[in-house]
Amino acid sequence: MSAIERKPYKVTDKAGFWVAGQKIPTDKGEDDLPKPRVGYVLHLTADEAKHELAAGVIEPDAPAGA
Repeated sequence: MSAIERKPYKVTDKAGFWVAGQKIPTDKGEDDLPKPRVGYVLHLTADEAKHELAAGVIEPDAPAGA
């Protein structure tokens, strides 16, 4: 049985509170209302990331040291 490959993706400012079926942590916005945490890293499979990448709510995260 082979492991499913997951890659890191950063949440962008276009994201909602849920991305690829995962709840995104929140930060307080300028108006003190909760907003999704921009830059939060999700580890997704290619299939999970496909739609979210097309919608612009995530972007590939550069590996450490790159």
